[in-house]
Amino acid sequence: MDSISTPVACLNCREKHLKCDGNTDGCVRCMSLSQPCYFIPSRRGRKTRPGPLPSRPVDVPGNSSSPGLVYASIPTTIDMDDSANLSLNIVAPPSPQQQANLHLTSLYYSHFHGAHPFLPSMPVFLQSTPPKYLIEAVEVVGSQYIATHICRDRVDSLISSTDESNLSVEKVQAYLLLSVFSHGHQDPDKARACITRAVHGSLELGMHRREFSDAIGIENAVRAESVRRTWWEIFVVETTLAAMQVNGCIQFNMIENSDVPLPCEEDEYTDSRVDRPQNTLHNLQAEFLPHNDGEFSSLAYRIDAAGMLRNSLIMAEVPSSQHELDLLDTSIIAWYHRIPRPKRSIIGNTGEVDQVLFQAHMLMHCASIYLHYPKSYLLAFLPSAREIFCPRFPTLSTSSANPEIHTAKVVSGAIGLSKLAALSTSVINHSPFVACTLVLSSVIQLAVLSVDWLPPFGADTRFLSLNVGVLNSLGDAWPIAGNSMMRIREMTREVQTSRAAEDSIVPLDTLVV
Repeated sequence: MDSISTPVACLNCREKHLKCDGNTDGCVRCMSLSQPCYFIPSRRGRKTRPGPLPSRPVDVPGNSSSPGLVYASIPTTIDMDDSANLSLNIVAPPSPQQQANLHLTSLYYSHFHGAHPFLPSMPVFLQSTPPKYLIEAVEVVGSQYIATHICRDRVDSLISSTDESNLSVEKVQAYLLLSVFSHGHQDPDKARACITRAVHGSLELGMHRREFSDAIGIENAVRAESVRRTWWEIFVVETTLAAMQVNGCIQFNMIENSDVPLPCEEDEYTDSRVDRPQNTLHNLQAEFLPHNDGEFSSLAYRIDAAGMLRNSLIMAEVPSSQHELDLLDTSIIAWYHRIPRPKRSIIGNTGEVDQVLFQAHMLMHCASIYLHYPKSYLLAFLPSAREIFCPRFPTLSTSSANPEIHTAKVVSGAIGLSKLAALSTSVINHSPFVACTLVLSSVIQLAVLSVDWLPPFGADTRFLSLNVGVLNSLGDAWPIAGNSMMRIREMTREVQTSRAAEDSIVPLDTLVV
């Protein structure tokens, strides 16, 4: 008789043609669905005809539906030569608490991971036995998609338990998650404190040096990729927080001495097909010719976009020459033309929004806005933002021979953010930072529409209505979006009151959602 091959998928995953992690103690998919997990030897290469296999009771400790018995839900036919060697590895269903925790982790991967994909895939993450505080951080983020008022109460204790743990990559990852979460819940001090801890921890570990991830990659290529992604995610989040929070500022020069390779494509990461990376941010930025398809990943372009935004923020805070501004403006425009065609299409073949590419384009629009804003007309005409949590507008105003051009570019960036919001009616998978960019877009368009002698440069109340509507929907997941939506409505009232006699402003009820 032929030798029995090692099983690679349980019966439930085989029947549904789904990828299985092959854990004979119970795969993650079966455990998350609270169903028994069965493995049988592969029939590949066998020549005998399959015959029927009657269902038979199998002992399962602690099964409550039938004392001591559960009937195997398996295919009705099986290779008769295998029947004698049938291996039924049955895992008792998880406890109610385990089921709840797996559900929260699943929500995290369904709705949050796509926008901030630095942790490994769910099966790999669970099999890696992460520390309790990181699991809880994942669960806290996942829980907000069903009950935002519950999960916030756990953050303080979770930060404390993370503080008390030994320094590790997982500790840095927990701080990174809690930073994004705290921003989405309108806690800027906590968000800045967590991202600061994440930066300090990553630098102390040496995550900014290539040799750190390379050493890990000798034994575990997927973990090495997670380390690289974590480092670059810190860079993106720290930059975005500086742009999207009142009193935000860039705290660290993170990439001057960093040679960490750029991340690979998401499908390679998810399928554990990670090769030794070669491309660095220097390679991407030094190449002045259009890029070939597949040369750089979507995450690489988001990192490059964050670098552009970072440079714009710095230039907006210090006096700079027109030549310096022109060079950075040229780099921003060139970014759109250098990326390969597939990366320009933010909607994938399945019709879903690629959250990483979405953010890359979002950050580029913000970079253009912050670069040109100080030389535009708009500083004097911003409506009162009062308690709006985001964004941070530059306070330095500099003269320009052509302020109309800079104003037009600022408004163009604001409209570009609205058009990004129009790509899909589903917003639940968006990062909380998307809410802040829509606030930025709305405030700018309100400002230009409030000035009689300024042309609208394409700004329109229908874009404002779209922004408000998306903020309203995104508020179901992130409190920062819902609260910002209310502030934008108040600002709209101010503008409409001051221009009540103007027919160009649509009545307020068109913006009420």
